[in-house]
Amino acid sequence: MAAATGVTDDAEEVVTDWSELLPKRAYVLRSPSGEDLLSTYGGPGEQIGSAVFFAHSPEGDGELTIAPDDGWTVLSSVQED
Repeated sequence: MAAATGVTDDAEEVVTDWSELLPKRAYVLRSPSGEDLLSTYGGPGEQIGSAVFFAHSPEGDGELTIAPDDGWTVLSSVQED
């Protein structure tokens, strides 16, 4: 099985295998423009390979469906203490 994470130049862990995302777990989404959004993974999207997240931002919360080709990056889950 391929590794689920890679490391960026900032030493942040990037999730490369979206099949290993865990529902109801918090992740950081990085938009194509570089904005980071705290989000919760909701499950696979309707399109093959897509994923549904519930994103939280200062402007409000909402559902976001992304596909690997959309330019979004999923960063490793937020660890709870």
